[in-house]
Parts: sequence; structure tokens; C-alpha cells
Amino acid sequence: MSSKSAADLCLVPLRVLVVGAGIAGLSTAISLGRRGHSILVLESAKELQSSGAGVVLVPPAKQWYESEKVLSADDSVCRAAEGFESRRWDTGEAIARTAFPPEKRAFPILHGDLKWALTSRAEKLDNVEIRFDSRVIDIDTDSPDVVLATGERIGGDLIIIADGVGSKLKWKVCPSETERAKPTGDAAYRLVLPRELLEKDEELLALVQNSWIKRWDGPRGHSVAYPVHNHELLNVVLIHPDEHAEESWTFATEKRHVVAEFRGWNSALRKLIDLAPDKVPNFRILAHSPSPAWAKGAVILLGDACHAMPPYLGQGVAQAVEDATAITTVLSLIQSKQQLSAALEAYETSRKGRLFEIQAATTQAREYAYRRDAEAKAVPDKEQEAKRSDDVVKVIRSAWIWDAAEAARIALFQILKSA
Repeated sequence: MSSKSAADLCLVPLRVLVVGAGIAGLSTAISLGRRGHSILVLESAKELQSSGAGVVLVPPAKQWYESEKVLSADDSVCRAAEGFESRRWDTGEAIARTAFPPEKRAFPILHGDLKWALTSRAEKLDNVEIRFDSRVIDIDTDSPDVVLATGERIGGDLIIIADGVGSKLKWKVCPSETERAKPTGDAAYRLVLPRELLEKDEELLALVQNSWIKRWDGPRGHSVAYPVHNHELLNVVLIHPDEHAEESWTFATEKRHVVAEFRGWNSALRKLIDLAPDKVPNFRILAHSPSPAWAKGAVILLGDACHAMPPYLGQGVAQAVEDATAITTVLSLIQSKQQLSAALEAYETSRKGRLFEIQAATTQAREYAYRRDAEAKAVPDKEQEAKRSDDVVKVIRSAWIWDAAEAARIALFQILKSA
């Protein structure tokens, strides 16, 4: 299938190397490929991998994936959520509901389903190639080219480092000593439970059947549950004090720790934990400051490699999409390769301020998720809880209003004008 359909072609086709076949890397590869650039994605894993957890697409991200033909408007693996439902942490009583207007609904999706959709879309583009088992061990920012573990060197016009939160190559753009990730004090247990395990219990079956995102906010953490994969799976996230976690999607802890941490919580949550495997994924949540440098020569950082996001605002995928939008926009506007440096400067300029705003909103969202001990034990005031639920949704929605393409376009024109 041609890459040129339904997308404005770039004026200067570039050879772009993308390091990392994660959500950010593949999203960018597709977006650039559809505008006429030649893309090679280099992935160290031997085959497609995913975390197995759920993510939530905010409306602009879902619309972007539709426009890039990664997802369809009625895709069964990405059903709209109707709203947030807050429940009391100890009894499970529903205490507040905030419905999403049809045009502002969030879209939960399994990480693996999104990765599969991205890979499938990329493979349909004749100018996008994905090479697995291709570990990049070094980057020459002057050439620019990459060096693989096999010794092979591959050159291009632009290299995009999108190898995730544990980036091994970020230091080529930003010295490692500038990275100061700070512990939030939180970690997240993650469960993905199949519907057949829940069908014998009406209380649990209801969680996967309806389309509301449920929240239980307690004194030492909070929990979220929502259906994914066409309501065939229930994604459960249990935020708790960080005592024995790692910042790794593959690290797991013994189930007994989960049971002990959520003893005293409501029966539905405890029953979900009972259905968990003996080893439960446990991810340490760190607060990463956006990289002080985003570009060096013709090499840029993108996605979690540049600005890993805590989960409180659900902005990880959204910001990867905005990165992809910004770099695609500036590369589509330049009229010669001599303007590439201006394009990369515009990409960095347009994204930095936005990321600082998102991090501030993320901190605010975290504050809403925790209750003081006295507050958690008190009889809930329905009016106050309704306002609290509305406030949470307002903070989340405030992060949706942004035109990454326009911001990048303005930044590029200003840089070119002042040159």
C-alpha cells in the first residue's frame, strides 16, 4: 500500500532511523512514512513485545490514531469509556459519577492491542521497515549513523531515539548526569484478568461488562479498573507505597504482598487480587524531569526516552502522539536539508514548555488520588464527593487542549524568520 494516501507529502524526503519499536517510535514512523520519508525502525527485541497492561487514549490521541489509520472509529479493541465512577475504598459503595460527553470520552485499550495495530499499519507502508533483533549500541551524532551489536553501521539524515523510559542511548543527546528521576513514593501492581475468571461472581462481572472507569481512593493508595479488548479483559492498577518495586515492566513481586497491602479494602478489590497469579507485576513510579536537551546534531529524543510520565494523568501515550505530530509537522515544512537543524530546534522549542505544564498537572492529579486517614474513614458526603470527582475529570481534561502541530509550525516559522 502506498504511503502517500490521505496525507500531505513532505517537500524534502529524508532517511530517518527510529531506535525503538514502542508506541512512540512506531507512531512516529507511521506519521513520517505517510508523508513520504523513508523510515527504518530498529528494535532490539527479537519479536513484537508489549507490557500486557492497559492504557487510556485521550480523545485527541484516539482521533490522531484514526487519522493515521492505525485505529478505526468503531474499533472493537478500543471502546469508549462512559465516565469515571468513584467508589468508597473500604465498602465499595458508589459515591460519585462523572459522565463523559460523547465528544470527550476516553478510550481504554490494551497495550498489546495498540502495539499490534501500530505494527500492522507500519507493515502496510512500503517505505517503512521494522527490523527486530537489531540492538543499537552506539550513535554517531556527527554523521549521523548508528552502530548495531553486530558491528553493522547504518546512516541516515535523522536519528530518533525512542527506546523508552530506560533508554540506553539518551546520553548521546543529554549527558546522563543531568537525569534526576525522583521517587514519587508510589508503585503500581498491575493485573489483567480474563472475563471467564470473573463470570462466576456478579460483582466482578459487572466491572468488566460496563464501560465506566472505576476508582477507589484510599489512605495509602488508590486503585483503578476498566475493561479492555472488547470487554474480554479487565485491567486493574493498584497504586501503593513503594517498598519493593523496580522501574521495569517485567519486575514482579509475590502475591502475598498485594494481599497484605490491600487488606481491609472492599470485597470486589480483594476478590480481584485473589484471582491474580502468584507473581504480580510491580512497577516503581518515578518522576522524570523532561530532558534538558532534546536534540544534538541530527539526533533527537522522543517519547518516554525524553519525558517519561507518571500515570496519574494518563498522558504517556498522548505526549508520544504530540511528539510524533510535532516532528512530522516541522519535517513536512522544511524546503531543504539545510533547514533540518531549524526544524529540530522548533521541535524541541514547541514541546518543552508543554511538557512542563503536563508535569505540573500530573502532580495535581496525584494529590486528588490520596485521602488522609481521617478523610478515608469518614462517612462520605455525596455532594463533596461529586465535586471531587468533577475536579479530577477537569484536571485530566485540562491536559487535552493543545495543538501540537500549530505550536511546532509557529516555532519553525519564528526560527526561520530570525535566521
